[in-house]
Amino acid sequence: LSFSSPPGHLRRPENDHISVAFVKGGAKRKRLSKACDACHKSKRRCDGTAPCSNCYYASKNCTYTDAAGRPVPAPRNTNPERPITAAITTSSPTSEPPPWAGQATTAAPPTGPQNGIERDPATKRSRRGQPAGAPSPPSAPKVDVAPEGYSCSLLDPATTHELVNVFFAHCNPQRMIIHKPSFSANLSLNKVPMYLVLAVCALAAPLSKTVAGKATHPRLAGVPYFQEALSLMFDNSGRLLCEPTVSTAQALCLLEMHEVAASHSWTRHFRYFELALQVLEGSLQVQRSDDTPPPSPTDQEGLIDFIDHECTRRCFWLIQTLAWISYIYTRKPIRPRMAELADQVRLPIDETTFELAVLSGSATSEYLRRPAPRTRYASQFGHMCRILELYTNVEAILASKEGPDRLAAIAAVRPSLDAWVESLPGHLQFTEENLETQVAMFETSSNSGAWCYCFMHAMYPCCYLAILEGEGTLSEPIPWVRERLNMIFAAAGTRAKNSILSACALWSYSKYSPDDPQLQVWDRDFEKVWGFRVVLVAEQWRQSQAMQRKASVAVAHQQQQQQQQQQQQQQAQMYQHRDPQTSSSGGSPSSAHSSPGTLAQPYDGRRDGNPRALLRSHASMSDLDTAAAYSPTSPTALPSLKASGLLDSWNMKPPSEAFANSLSLQSQPPPPPQQPSSQQQQQQQQQSHALSGMLGLVNGVAPVGLDWLADGG
Repeated sequence: LSFSSPPGHLRRPENDHISVAFVKGGAKRKRLSKACDACHKSKRRCDGTAPCSNCYYASKNCTYTDAAGRPVPAPRNTNPERPITAAITTSSPTSEPPPWAGQATTAAPPTGPQNGIERDPATKRSRRGQPAGAPSPPSAPKVDVAPEGYSCSLLDPATTHELVNVFFAHCNPQRMIIHKPSFSANLSLNKVPMYLVLAVCALAAPLSKTVAGKATHPRLAGVPYFQEALSLMFDNSGRLLCEPTVSTAQALCLLEMHEVAASHSWTRHFRYFELALQVLEGSLQVQRSDDTPPPSPTDQEGLIDFIDHECTRRCFWLIQTLAWISYIYTRKPIRPRMAELADQVRLPIDETTFELAVLSGSATSEYLRRPAPRTRYASQFGHMCRILELYTNVEAILASKEGPDRLAAIAAVRPSLDAWVESLPGHLQFTEENLETQVAMFETSSNSGAWCYCFMHAMYPCCYLAILEGEGTLSEPIPWVRERLNMIFAAAGTRAKNSILSACALWSYSKYSPDDPQLQVWDRDFEKVWGFRVVLVAEQWRQSQAMQRKASVAVAHQQQQQQQQQQQQQQAQMYQHRDPQTSSSGGSPSSAHSSPGTLAQPYDGRRDGNPRALLRSHASMSDLDTAAAYSPTSPTALPSLKASGLLDSWNMKPPSEAFANSLSLQSQPPPPPQQPSSQQQQQQQQQSHALSGMLGLVNGVAPVGLDWLADGG
């Protein structure tokens, strides 16, 4: 294995062969007996490999199951041109769960022929005429320890001993999920699964001068051990072969931590964390209530179960810790299911009780969102989780709220930070005496409690600065923040540079004090080990986030302007003024209920056979005259009284004005009638006689069907 090879490839069998079970005559390709689940659901043509072409290019999980939902091998072998890592996929919150969800660790059936017999999973018939009821060949054995006769050239006794000791001395917080005394005892008896030993060595290799000196870069020194562990845990189609044990969950967590360290990326997909969480929740039942009394010091089986349950919970909280850190620094969202489990799963016990299991009677039962006990055996890991959750909540407020809403939300979180400081017992408060005591523990391999102490007190000033930013009161650098970080870095020494403690503190502090010369010193020390500068990466990420926010604001502003323009255009079309040529010559006001911008249908005197239908048409007389004059399709009607000039000399209001007053929303008192002069009365009588003669009125009596004309006179 090459040190420069990418960390995602698995080892393939040397004698890969092409299956001919589905080829007839060697020339014509026969129809596949089984398509993958994704192609079957989308009704696409599947090539029968694992993963198939459709799933590979769509980055989907490629699985093959029978009618009963049981996993079956792919009809054809894995395509050697595609990286096997494409098949090791995890389910996202919106995707379908893989076949190993819940009990994902059942061994997958072998994909190649066994004992010279190849079986068709669809017909359940052997290729040599074996009857269908005959027993099938045995499946591949489940992997728990190293297979008999297995030898790894990477792990000689001296290298294994060195890397295991380096792991427990320097690899925090990863080492907190493994019980060191039982691991060391089982390792001496060759009872530790080989894939777990390889995962431990993959994390410790970059910190070993002997092993790291042979790699192109120290952070890539663990890649060969990583690849060897993957070849033992997964088959060629990406299915997990290991049993759903605590060792499997621990190995998956360590492999993910190696991926984060080797790629120095917190924005990637946590594929192995996803698998570990499925094992923890589906098989190990990490979410169940575990408030049972501690076992007796003489009950060996009870102590072993106690250690296994504690390691199971610690695996979950390691996954949750990385989820919080990823959101704080890269805004990677936290799955809602993780937040639900955080309320149900107990916090880890203190490190002393964890290593000395016989003291399990002194362990405290703590939960994330319950008051922390102020006792000697309070959990260091638990307090670290509490401050990380507070920091996550503050960063969520800064990312999602502005103005008065941000001030109100920050004011609600500020008391929680003060309460966290008050909840610390005396031996966990930040003082010089306590710091010296914890630094002394770094000289031993039992230093996980000391690392938690330094990490949570490095996160507290970072969270405090974030709260001041939310309040808008952060102006000048705060001296005590720099002094505390300097004390922690000086005390932790290489333990800080070799872990995420240094990366997290530098990322946060560089946001508020980028010109501090001491910050550049810490950053250069970190670069010597991991090959990149945290301050530079953090600044580039913040610039990209600022550009994205500006772009999103510009897009939102543009969309808002377009919506406003559309609304203005719609309003202009609805309320635009009519053409002056179409207005009535007499200047009578239009009806208050007439539709603006539209012409009413002309009244032809025959609507419903009722002259009062004009009131129901909601049209004014001016609209009727306009429609009759300008509508080419208007029917022939009686001449308008207004157009003939017969109403010009009337002293009463025009009918349209009367209709408008009668239909208006506000009732107004009618004006007092004016007495017409004698000259006007004579003109009215002459016009009335002329109108009667024109319409055929005889002695004031209208023809049949035109009685309303007499009323109008």
